[in-house]
Amino acid sequence: MNSNLSLLILAGGLGSRYNGSKQLDVFGPQQAFLLEFAMYDAVKAGFSRIILVVNPSVIERMTEKLAPWKNRVEVIFVLQTLRESDKILVKSGRTKPWGTAQAVLSAKEAITGPFVVMNADDYYGHSVMQQALDFFSNEKKRHGLIAYPIGQTLSPNGGVSRGICDINSDHTLHSIEEQHALREMNDGVSSGQGKTILPDTLVSMNFWLFQSFILSELEVYFDDFFKDHAQSEHAECYLPSAVQFAINEKKIEVNVLRGMEQWVGLTFPADRSIVEAHLKELTMQEKYPKSFGDE
Repeated sequence: MNSNLSLLILAGGLGSRYNGSKQLDVFGPQQAFLLEFAMYDAVKAGFSRIILVVNPSVIERMTEKLAPWKNRVEVIFVLQTLRESDKILVKSGRTKPWGTAQAVLSAKEAITGPFVVMNADDYYGHSVMQQALDFFSNEKKRHGLIAYPIGQTLSPNGGVSRGICDINSDHTLHSIEEQHALREMNDGVSSGQGKTILPDTLVSMNFWLFQSFILSELEVYFDDFFKDHAQSEHAECYLPSAVQFAINEKKIEVNVLRGMEQWVGLTFPADRSIVEAHLKELTMQEKYPKSFGDE
């Protein structure tokens, strides 16, 4: 077990298009949260700590459901919240979270070494945690991003947003360009901006491999963002934007790795059946036990 390696799961979103709390939906014969499949893979790979960034509406149910995991790994729950000094500057009545960059910063005190960041509503493949562990075993300076071919990340139930990766010849990330309303077409993938994208183009699904010093860069970026948007009702500080800024400033380098397995995830209610079928198939292949209580 790597005593410093943490898995940070972003589970604080409100899931407006899903019409419910994606974090609390259960799947497979395990009747498990989607994020529990990642927890299983992380424990098996040797992660020592799992940190969940949540919102107040789900924390009670999540702590109850995930309590048995504490017998296998350190589990820490963190509320996605601002510093006390920032809270007094926020416009009265705002309930919307402040975005994925701020969610990571909420867990700053719990992070003691390299860490993986992932979304609670995405499934990245059963071997992805081992892929992350292998990266950290060989890399102590650069950060990482496990990216997926865009053609494997679309939903048949509606348009989605993805971060299109522009990758340098040395496999480092040059830039991420957010594209919206992406759908599969006969000649590729079409975006709401009128662009056609090749299906094998790699996109970010927010699976980051971070050295701990990224936190200082995120803090500087969010502080500047918050100064400009403290009174906004809707502004969010996104992790890819913070990473892009640090790359532009030549503060960090990010290696891009290709995901080895099929990604599935939850955006629309009808996506649930796709995720359910995929996880059932993996369980039949004995990638996962029929109950996480069996391990």
